[in-house]
Amino acid sequence: MQLLAMLGGITGAILGGVLAYNGEQPWWAPPLWASGCALVIALIGAPIIWQRVVLDEAAGHLRYHNIGTLHRWRQVRLHDVLEVRYDDFADQRRAMVSGLLLYMRNGSRPAYHRLMDNDAGSDRGASPMFHDITAAVLRAQPRSLVDPILLDRR
Repeated sequence: MQLLAMLGGITGAILGGVLAYNGEQPWWAPPLWASGCALVIALIGAPIIWQRVVLDEAAGHLRYHNIGTLHRWRQVRLHDVLEVRYDDFADQRRAMVSGLLLYMRNGSRPAYHRLMDNDAGSDRGASPMFHDITAAVLRAQPRSLVDPILLDRR
């Protein structure tokens, strides 16, 4: 969220600078443009980066919602997870955040679930949340295939 607000502030500062260079705008126009652009970009980015994950090992499931589910709750039975893969943003260059892919047993709908990391462009590896989810999956289904980066916790 802070990254998006900074992007909006930079965009607004550039637009405000163009207006100020013109000389026809009042003194308050550049700061108003900067704060307005920061607000608009933050409002656009908020639903993209907002995600909620609830891990309930006693019940044997994980619930989550994010932009991929259009903010509708999805439930994942931990026993049905066949593979857990770390989707690093640096390797594929398609997303700004890393993800955790949970591939489900055949016949499950949807076939996989993608949880997002809460650090935009983090280069520190998998987050503690991803490690916790991986450990819960392994306790529920010890034969699940797991990405090696998710096994070593730093």
